[in-house]
Amino acid sequence: MHAQSFVLDNEAGHLVTKSADLVQKVSSELFDKTGVSLVLFLKDSPDTLDKAGRLIYQKAKLRELHPPFIALFAHFGAQKIDILSNPKDLIPTDQIFFERIAPFLPKEWGKDMAKNNARFSFALLNGYTYMADAIARKHHITLASNIKEEYSNSIVKTTLYILLCSLLAIFFYGYFFGARKHGN
Repeated sequence: MHAQSFVLDNEAGHLVTKSADLVQKVSSELFDKTGVSLVLFLKDSPDTLDKAGRLIYQKAKLRELHPPFIALFAHFGAQKIDILSNPKDLIPTDQIFFERIAPFLPKEWGKDMAKNNARFSFALLNGYTYMADAIARKHHITLASNIKEEYSNSIVKTTLYILLCSLLAIFFYGYFFGARKHGN
């Protein structure tokens, strides 16, 4: 087992213990099989509320990592998440952020901090598990300890898209070419 910690600075508890344990287990397996470090930093302090403070923190933490790595920086108080990788093209981090993390973040940061924290934590875990799977697929391995994503869903989606396109094609054919039969 690998002795490195992959969940750092979670003193505020924004990632619940069960989720932190999962991240640790999956990251250890990922590192052992691929050599890629997938690290989650959860710093939440007055120092990281502004961009300059976050950049100083990130630079200090990045110096401690050895490539290849992906660092997921989550700052709950600042309502910011940054994903940095070395090498830059390891996985499509921007795409993963916008498709797997951003849709699940709180839309409005209201007074119910427990609800905000739950959504924030879920968004992080969702993005994290997808990143782990993306790295595993790139290295042609499977992760036994990661949350399994259902790929059978893509077959259902494809079938529905084909049906929808067929119905639209029939509708437009009938609308444009059917009117000529009845002619005015």
